[in-house]
Amino acid sequence: MTDRGLLTMDLTCPEGHVVGQLIQNIGHQSLGIQVPDSTREEWPRGGDKMFTYLTCPGCDRRVYGSTDSIRERATWLSESESEWQGRYSLRYIEDGLA
Repeated sequence: MTDRGLLTMDLTCPEGHVVGQLIQNIGHQSLGIQVPDSTREEWPRGGDKMFTYLTCPGCDRRVYGSTDSIRERATWLSESESEWQGRYSLRYIEDGLA
């Protein structure tokens, strides 16, 4: 890890809208999630055991991603010496499955 102070990873819908952001203060183990029009929460949240579900404010559709895969990407990013910002693309929940 570096001493830059803050790691951020945008969570995006398939169209590229930012639906949330994972934030970690360098030196702390816990991750927080910030979604539009909401306060930052610890992540993974209670309902994010297997999958992280969010609603895209740009296209008003539900999206999701594997919590473990998102965590792996965030861990890689936190250990990188050259990168401190990243993106992770989520998938749409198929109509009728939500």
